[in-house]
Amino acid sequence: MKLCVVILGSILLLAVAAFCGFAFMATFEPTDNVTQFMAFRIGYGVIGLGCVVGIGFLIAKALRK
Repeated sequence: MKLCVVILGSILLLAVAAFCGFAFMATFEPTDNVTQFMAFRIGYGVIGLGCVVGIGFLIAKALRK
């Protein structure tokens, strides 16, 4: 049962990380409002990296047991 939770959690976090990756790349489109897009770059980067770290913790915890 715990393996199913790890797999589902990893898939959900991977989906969020993929969305954040594409959104991060989309913020590099040319615009006049650079400060607003910089805030989005930082936000998407932090959330995406947090999801990747969460996936790593889930997998590491599942492999220990």
